[in-house]
Amino acid sequence: MTRGMSSDSHQHAGHEAVDAPAAPKDWVFIDTAPQLAAWVAEMRQWLSESPDKRCCLDTEADSLHHYHEKLCLLQVNCAGKYALVDPLAVPHVDELLALLDAHELWFHGADYDLTLLRRTYGWSPRVIRDTQIAARLLGARQFGLAALVKNHFDLDLCKASQKADWSRRPLPPNMLAYAVDDVRYLLPLADRLVAGLREKGREDWFHQSCRSLQDDVAARDKAPRDDPWRVNGCGRLHPQGLALLKGMWDWREGIAHERDLPCFKIMSNKQMVAYAEQFEAGTVPLTPPNGWRPRWKQQFHEIVAAVTASAPSEWPQRPKKTKSRLSDAQRDAIDRLCGQREAIANGLDIEPSLLGSRSTVEDLVVQGDPVTHLMPWQHELLFDAVNQALGLAPAVTTE
Repeated sequence: MTRGMSSDSHQHAGHEAVDAPAAPKDWVFIDTAPQLAAWVAEMRQWLSESPDKRCCLDTEADSLHHYHEKLCLLQVNCAGKYALVDPLAVPHVDELLALLDAHELWFHGADYDLTLLRRTYGWSPRVIRDTQIAARLLGARQFGLAALVKNHFDLDLCKASQKADWSRRPLPPNMLAYAVDDVRYLLPLADRLVAGLREKGREDWFHQSCRSLQDDVAARDKAPRDDPWRVNGCGRLHPQGLALLKGMWDWREGIAHERDLPCFKIMSNKQMVAYAEQFEAGTVPLTPPNGWRPRWKQQFHEIVAAVTASAPSEWPQRPKKTKSRLSDAQRDAIDRLCGQREAIANGLDIEPSLLGSRSTVEDLVVQGDPVTHLMPWQHELLFDAVNQALGLAPAVTTE
């Protein structure tokens, strides 16, 4: 295999290293529109004749290396025929997307891929299947692709290129081999997982969960966006700390854009919140991180001075939200439903969160609408527990 190696192919200690013969390349790299058109036409013919009509898709991006994240590679598997498509060289891939839409399309951990594909092409596949979801519904606690391939096929997948810069060109052979292996094992893995789902009577759970994932990605894309500088952890800040946080965010955006770097490589969200908390406390003078260049340090001090000199009326305010006030009965109902959820999940040997997160349970009890918050298979399993919880929980009050 190109990405991993079996145990007997490792070199023995003390032996002189020799180059193993290269495996024959069984994939094509596509970086022109004519190449893509020819390959898509070939795959239409191949899939029409193949007993297996399934396709697989994976993506690689450069979010760890550049300010503006870009889709940098499409890895495609059409019933055992592999291609790596360069979207930086071939920006229009409508023919390929139409081909994939005509078939059952498999991913592993599709959430990020679906988000990236919507953002890049405005495209959501007609139907998806996700090996990660399938594995979790069968009780897997380690459900990364490498862990599943190791568990099912006793093959070790190399992760060396996982965080590489996929915008670089030309892509070296080791990265190309890594990329192909991300779709190479999905169909044989899918065969085993689907067989397990059918044996346990959970295939419909799987289909519902895949559809729900697509709906969640679409809903996130359409959801109104709050001020982006209000990062996780800022809810405990007061207006003065929020003012510093916003100043640091705006500065960081400018530097990251100027240097074409991801924002976290300039300053992490956690660091910014910590500085804002220190600023509010006023117990120690703020000093920029060690290793920063002098210009950055000077600008940091200027941000602090500007916020210090500004009027409170200019500071951002904490968002005012109408919070649901839970009654004691509602809290008891939530705890009881969570306990029953965990007991049912343990009996099925799956994670309790697959039956609904705690926040989902809270919303369900407060709003009293299981159809909105649960998939049909979840509702069926929790039916008695949900009815009992809703019977115990009175109407919600707000403040």
